[in-house]
Amino acid sequence: MRFDGGLGIKAVTTWLPRTVETTADQVLAGRLDEERAQRLGVTELPVTDSLAAPQMAVLAGRRALEHAGWGPERIGLVAHARVFHQGHEKWSYAHYIANELGVPASALPFGIEALCTGGATGIYLAAAHLQADTSMQAALVTTAERYFAPVWDRWTMHGDIGYGDGATAALLHRPDGSRDDLRLLSFTHSTAAVLEGMERGNAPFTQVPMQDRETWMTNDVRRDFYEAQGKDCFPQAASVHVRASLLQALAEAGLEPEDSRIRLFTMPRMGPRLVEVMYGSVLGLLKAETVLLGGRTGHLGAGDLLANMADIVSQQLLEPGEFAVVCGGGGGFTWSTAVVQAPEK
Repeated sequence: MRFDGGLGIKAVTTWLPRTVETTADQVLAGRLDEERAQRLGVTELPVTDSLAAPQMAVLAGRRALEHAGWGPERIGLVAHARVFHQGHEKWSYAHYIANELGVPASALPFGIEALCTGGATGIYLAAAHLQADTSMQAALVTTAERYFAPVWDRWTMHGDIGYGDGATAALLHRPDGSRDDLRLLSFTHSTAAVLEGMERGNAPFTQVPMQDRETWMTNDVRRDFYEAQGKDCFPQAASVHVRASLLQALAEAGLEPEDSRIRLFTMPRMGPRLVEVMYGSVLGLLKAETVLLGGRTGHLGAGDLLANMADIVSQQLLEPGEFAVVCGGGGGFTWSTAVVQAPEK
């Protein structure tokens, strides 16, 4: 999706718990060996013992509104993305967030079920709504995760991913001459739907969540999938679809891969081996600096893409007028690319 003149990202923020669990402590406790700890690529993970995921999303949303200097009456859409449990069953967490933030009755709240690409999907849908409905002033996208063992053990669920608790929020609007955190120039995605079986394997469909089990058997499910499809199916698909999304996003932003104004290239907050599997084929395509931003957060589920944008802003990683390529990906499998620019002075 190309945005002529760009869309404004008025504010993009994270909210993370102050409490952390460190990788070093996990090694000392015998829960991780040194090799496994290196593969995760994190020094610590944020952890909350008290807040449900949607409560953190509300905090991230409030932080975004405060940073923007906006009241909630501007918001015409609330899109909340998640991977893990949000605190209740048969419940609209998006409506909870809308109510807590005080958005108007005319706003549309909805949840996004797209696994780790959910935040990226939220940006895409919010942008599409702003393009289609000129009466809408702004859209809010939030994500939030709180992982809980034994159902989801943040340290052992995946050999290449440590999972952190936390929330993100982004406010999008059509440019109006005011100051924005970032300008969104293009957003694209490319999907290999055959990979949906990576999260399903050959297990039968169930009638209720977590039927006959206490934890997700991710490794077993993926083993079944690879036995049927071959171990090379995932890296081969990643090579094709990451490149397709990236090149389309650059073209729609009016940029060439070698453009020296592209300062940064960021990817999901996963371990270095998995990042190499997914993005290794394009790492030499850009002259930009490759930056991994998840060493102290781990993977924030649906929130990695928004969190990377927030870090670009808060850490002032772009000079005015410079560009960043912000990539995302998630089970299903869909890879996405956003091209953003730091506002000119």
